[in-house]
Amino acid sequence: MASTKNYRAVVGVFSYIDDALEAIKRARLEKLDFRVYSPVPHHELEDATMPKKSPVRFFTILGAITGLVSGFALAILTSLDYPLRVSAKPIAAVPSFIVVGFECTILFGGLATFLGLVSLCRLPDVFRKLGFDPRFTQDKFGVVIGCPGEQVDDVVAGLREIGADEVQVRDGI
Repeated sequence: MASTKNYRAVVGVFSYIDDALEAIKRARLEKLDFRVYSPVPHHELEDATMPKKSPVRFFTILGAITGLVSGFALAILTSLDYPLRVSAKPIAAVPSFIVVGFECTILFGGLATFLGLVSLCRLPDVFRKLGFDPRFTQDKFGVVIGCPGEQVDDVVAGLREIGADEVQVRDGI
């Protein structure tokens, strides 16, 4: 990937969702970064922009496994550090630690899911609305495509060919 200094943002303003979907499809085929703005939610836009399966699930399973191991390790190591015999049971009786393991599984899985969601949604960048236009909240669809400087003319021509009402080129991405 080229340095971000050469990147430009090409903003396409569309009146019709079909044209915006075509722009998204072309940006995906050319493997360009894009962001979509819509006045109302549309399942067609969600299907076009979202991956088929969310990668957040990997964060969840890793967090849950870590929580399960941590919960059992905490309970077992604590009972070994302070041994207390109760009615001839072993000091580290695993059935008595199931509740602690389960609770840590849920806690760590939930926290990992939250952190994965924040990370993959790029939420720290939420206030920098690149290419945003107030018309995108009223009646227009917006597709912002990030591309290297040498591809800008091709992207602008492609958006106009698809049927963009207006195309703007902005610095940075």
